[in-house]
Amino acid sequence: MTDPKVVGTQRDPVRRAARSVALTVGAASLVLVVLVTVGAILLFDREQSAETRARVQASALAADDTADAPPGIWLIEIGTKGRAATPGTPDFILDAPELVTPRSTTTRVKTSSGAYPVAVSEHSGSTFVAVYDIALHREEESRLIRSALLAGGFGILLAGGVGLIAGRRAVRPLATALELQRQFVADASHELRTPLAVVSTRAQMVQRHLSAEANPAHRREVDQLVDDTRAMGEVVSDLLLSAQLEHAPIAAESVDLTALAAEVVQSLEAYAVSQSVTLSSQLPGDAVRVLGVRTSLRRALVALIDNAIAHSPQLGEVLVRVENSVDGPRLAIIDHGQGVGAEDLTRITQRFARSRPGEGGRRVGLGLALVTQIVRSHGGRLLVDETPGGGATFIIALPAEA
Repeated sequence: MTDPKVVGTQRDPVRRAARSVALTVGAASLVLVVLVTVGAILLFDREQSAETRARVQASALAADDTADAPPGIWLIEIGTKGRAATPGTPDFILDAPELVTPRSTTTRVKTSSGAYPVAVSEHSGSTFVAVYDIALHREEESRLIRSALLAGGFGILLAGGVGLIAGRRAVRPLATALELQRQFVADASHELRTPLAVVSTRAQMVQRHLSAEANPAHRREVDQLVDDTRAMGEVVSDLLLSAQLEHAPIAAESVDLTALAAEVVQSLEAYAVSQSVTLSSQLPGDAVRVLGVRTSLRRALVALIDNAIAHSPQLGEVLVRVENSVDGPRLAIIDHGQGVGAEDLTRITQRFARSRPGEGGRRVGLGLALVTQIVRSHGGRLLVDETPGGGATFIIALPAEA
């Protein structure tokens, strides 16, 4: 089996949007700081190069001995009595080939330590060579870089904080709109449940009171009416559950996944048989407990099994497996249908989506969008993997009960 992939949104979209704004502002600030730092270093180097050339030329022209050299300058005097140099002048400078017989056109001395600016002047019967100590330039450049990085880092943190605050304010209207939408869905679903229940009950009464001699076409229409009202009731129930999951925190209790899976499998066995599919389970002998809402977890399990049956071939098999792995409790629903393509992983978590467009199959209510909400509200993850031999394996991974 391949590595399971996480499907569905695992975070609050409003909070994710605020963080995205903060990250965007921080990234833009980082790019700006890098550009400013690079530009400052290039400008510093250019200004320093011009200043250095002027200093060494002035030092070479004004030199009359090597004892009174300006700060950061080494002076070398070459006369009839030999060579003299400022105390502390490095040997690799004195031994440089360019300074053995210096020329007025010599501007740099290249050594293993770097390129040293040089100026040569002939006056007072001697040749004076001024060499600039680039260690001073490097120290200034290092201080500039450290200062820029420190200021830039502080600027990035400040920009990130401002971006986070601005992001929260920017998405606040979105959060308000989403909250109003959830409240509307919850209110509308709650108000629709009773009249839909009445319509469904009346449709079932008409179905039961149809005489045996009733027109077959009429009987089919009544049967379809019963199925349609039941489907409408399921949609309303799913919408209400979806709104409740997003609106209020769950009231957690200890739930035995082993007992829950056994109950759901037993409940759906008849439906699976009617679809020419075998529904079986592989359950551990001990209880596998998690903290959560039993009704919500049951709804998620029913939706996944329903989806697996709908996409299983005739005489296919759906297996429900509960295990307590090292990563925590896992509830797997394994089918041998057409599977889930990589391009479908994002779309199948949208409301009322099917695994593949244009194909038949039983409706799955709010589908994996609702399942993802339920799993997310329990601190878990919804994973999908390929079933060996073909098909899809959906896994609800939940944290263990503390």
